Amino acid sequence: MRFSIRGHARHSGRAGRRTLVAAATLALLTGALAGTSFADDSPSGPVLHPPKGSTVVAAGGNQVTPQIVGGTNATATEAPFMVQLFFDYDHAGTEYYFTCGGTLVAPTKVLTAAHCMYDGGARIDWNKYGAVLANTTKLAGGDAQEGDFIDVTRTYIRGTYNDVTIDNDIALLTLAKPVPGASTLAMANTEDSRLYSTTDGVAPVSYGWGLTTSDRETAMLADTLQKVPMPLHTDAECAARFDEMLPQQQGMYKAGHMVCGGEAGTGDDATGQATCPGDSGSALVKEGHVIGVTSWGISDDVRYCNVAGAYEVFSKVSTYEGYVRPRVDDTDINRNGKADLYLRYKDGVGYYRASTGSGFGGNTKLTGSWSAYNTVLQTDLNRDSYQDYILRRTSDGAILWRHRTPSSATWIDTKLTTGWQTRKAIAAPGDVTGDRYPDLVSTTSDGTLYVYPGKGNGTFGARVTAGSGYQVYNSFRGHGDFNMDGKTDIIARRSKDSSVVLLKGTGKATAPYAAPITVRSWPIPNAFSAPGDVTGDGIADFVARSPAGNLYLYPGTGKTTSAIFGTAIKIGSGFQNYNQFG
Repeated sequence: MRFSIRGHARHSGRAGRRTLVAAATLALLTGALAGTSFADDSPSGPVLHPPKGSTVVAAGGNQVTPQIVGGTNATATEAPFMVQLFFDYDHAGTEYYFTCGGTLVAPTKVLTAAHCMYDGGARIDWNKYGAVLANTTKLAGGDAQEGDFIDVTRTYIRGTYNDVTIDNDIALLTLAKPVPGASTLAMANTEDSRLYSTTDGVAPVSYGWGLTTSDRETAMLADTLQKVPMPLHTDAECAARFDEMLPQQQGMYKAGHMVCGGEAGTGDDATGQATCPGDSGSALVKEGHVIGVTSWGISDDVRYCNVAGAYEVFSKVSTYEGYVRPRVDDTDINRNGKADLYLRYKDGVGYYRASTGSGFGGNTKLTGSWSAYNTVLQTDLNRDSYQDYILRRTSDGAILWRHRTPSSATWIDTKLTTGWQTRKAIAAPGDVTGDRYPDLVSTTSDGTLYVYPGKGNGTFGARVTAGSGYQVYNSFRGHGDFNMDGKTDIIARRSKDSSVVLLKGTGKATAPYAAPITVRSWPIPNAFSAPGDVTGDGIADFVARSPAGNLYLYPGTGKTTSAIFGTAIKIGSGFQNYNQFG
């Protein structure tokens, strides 16, 4: 019997299998389907289809059909975070075909598999021709044309993804606008080892719109989102099983990068439970966290999935969370995923400089008044991927949230609180408390640190007293993750000796920062900014100005030593004429 590694259900009905060696093939969970297709025939917008050449289970039919294989229908309330990925293969903007599933991890962010971004081994342009369908459990929206259809504007693939070995199989999509009423899942991180327990008796649940039967001659896609329990196995069990079943592809299972689960395949759809082609990119969920992304499994000459003895393979989300997290919170002014720099000229006019990836471009004037504020911070409190600002008004210390909506270019100033004129420092680092919502922190003149937990809608929960002794710092700036652990950090400078410290985030509201780590001495700079990830590598960067007016970008390296920043990049001179940086 010839075994192969299966992947996604390709749009054209091609075989979807790539021969690696004479005895085995590798084909991604997006798969080769045959039969007829159905479509949304709405004349007013794009027509959504299942993969070309696919057969879909007839709604209301009287046949008994194992689902996903061996699963059951999932309701909208069970999995509102699940979305469908569609691609316009003809580049005409009218016909889109289902390719994969995905998971909402923020209102404009979808976690999926990297191999879903490929077709026939070649990267395809999801930024131009990709879209998602959210808020429906029906494949392609069903006959009622359910759901919200939203374009993809950016894609992130882990740089070391390998389309041959299917290693590092994780991707993140950015949408053109937030999913209405978005319900999102948290991503498992490195501290969530309990979620991968193989002995706690709690099986994660896998979701997807994949094949409902495994037989290559009769396989059909689910017309409704399916779910199936997937008990996890140890890395040793997984590696041994796949090495046994794929003797010519030893080491395909990568411990740490992958997890495997499910009852061993039975070869009989009446008794089996398995993910199948079409389920690629979908979520493996436990305790409100996405812990895995459906990646690959084994097929043979007869079956697309549920091969006797086979397990299912998922990308291990906790391994990649530190890389993906910065792209979830990567809102910037011109919406290209690289942090831009707000700055104010001495006449009170506000500008921004767009990131070039290795520095900043020239000034672009911002609309509105910026002269009445002594603090301006860049953030995205409502997670809509449109840059917001936190402003502190000089006259009364009022804190304002300046924001706009995707459907309007008009800025709105919403007063959040008053009386902050005595606060020594204010920062908007991102998610401080570990709940995925952007927060606000401030310090007082006596050194008390306060955390204001964000609610994801521009408002905050009750203030949390989170520490003392912060009066020793004359600069307290941060936005993003400087050490690649998935938590937001602060760069602070001590008053007494100008030493610069890294305050590593902990994700805990009551003690948000670990003990300071001295990383260098900066007695000369007289202004700082922490705009976020300017270079686009996922690591937070820093900006400093010298008294002579020279502005420098310090690229983050992810290290927690004196090498925390790479070689300084000079942005330019004359910046002594600016009196405020975001």
